[in-house]
Amino acid sequence: MHEVDPSYLGYWSQEEVLVFLKSLLERERIGTRAFADIGKAADLHTADLILESELAQASICVQLRETIATRGAVAPTPHKRVTNEGRAKCSLEQAVAFASSHQAGLVQTIEEAVLKIFDSELNARLMSMLQLHLKQIEQLKTLLT
Repeated sequence: MHEVDPSYLGYWSQEEVLVFLKSLLERERIGTRAFADIGKAADLHTADLILESELAQASICVQLRETIATRGAVAPTPHKRVTNEGRAKCSLEQAVAFASSHQAGLVQTIEEAVLKIFDSELNARLMSMLQLHLKQIEQLKTLLT
């Protein structure tokens, strides 16, 4: 039974898991930038508070790159960000709203993926990421109150 392809049981194949991991990495990178944007729009005290979330997001990206590499694939390289060119400066409220929405999307994506992945070690990592995102959503809610 241990040699049965997980996709036969309704789980994602290894290729599908890799596609998911690469997509998740790109979305986590966006999350990192979203927290950086909050830091830029906020006062110094709030920027210091949000730095922990930005670093946690970056840590998730490192974990995902390593997970992708251990599965024999190459993680996509981050898109180069053009410095302030074509970017409108956003308010703190806008930055927090975007980050909150993005974190909620990540929560939903991870919740759905855990049900489709037949790998307890990977699922444990994903559940840790999920808990972190839920904590970040709560933190974002308190920023504007």
